[in-house]
Amino acid sequence: MISEPELVDDAGEPLRPGRPTAYATGGGFPYGSGADPVEGGAPAVLPGGRYRRRWLWAFGGALGASVLWAAGLTAYQTRGPDLGGYRAAPSLCAEAPLSALVTALGKRGATTSAESYEHPVLDRAYCAVTLGELPSTYEVNLRYELHKQADPGVEFEAVRKEAALPEEPAPEPVPGLGEKAYFSVGGGSYAALVVLDGQAEIALSVSGLHEYVDDTGDPPGESTHAPLDGLKEFMVEDVRELLERLRTAPAPDGSASPTR
Repeated sequence: MISEPELVDDAGEPLRPGRPTAYATGGGFPYGSGADPVEGGAPAVLPGGRYRRRWLWAFGGALGASVLWAAGLTAYQTRGPDLGGYRAAPSLCAEAPLSALVTALGKRGATTSAESYEHPVLDRAYCAVTLGELPSTYEVNLRYELHKQADPGVEFEAVRKEAALPEEPAPEPVPGLGEKAYFSVGGGSYAALVVLDGQAEIALSVSGLHEYVDDTGDPPGESTHAPLDGLKEFMVEDVRELLERLRTAPAPDGSASPTR
């Protein structure tokens, strides 16, 4: 029976794991011996002829990759998500002409309330303005939120597509406006449009104002408010214009002006 030939070194000695053997061409360590030709010397030999240094090199490479990945993640978290050009709007009503609603409901009146809040995580702005004249006056409310860290998409989809009250119909999706948009009418007393575009969320609502007097005054004229469910297209046009303005630089007077 012919057995496999035994590998021997130049001196005729059998090769053993961990034993450095000179190359026939003049020294060095053969491939697989575990020796380090750069640093010199054989590495520590573990049972079974396994060597430690290569595993240390592999571990060091994996550790370096983890450090680089963590550094990249930290840089992303510090930088935050892409805001799509949107900015804070401390004078929200001044940046909203509401031209379409003015055409539908009447001339624009005073801004009745305005608030704004800026934070590294979230910017908020709110305002209300009146439209029309007695006996048909309306209040228009605007709300703007710019999420500079968290993704508002999950909460928007979970909340805004549901009716405010169980007896009201579900909001109607509005395609072609922002990333997601819904329009709703509540009991004929208000109409609302909510829009999500990336990290920005806009809400526009319209409700009729009713005048009340005491027993000593003359009663107001009969209300002639327009059907609010017919305001959808006007509201969509005004929100689309406002979204565009919020992606431009503000003018010194607080309104928006195109960037150059």
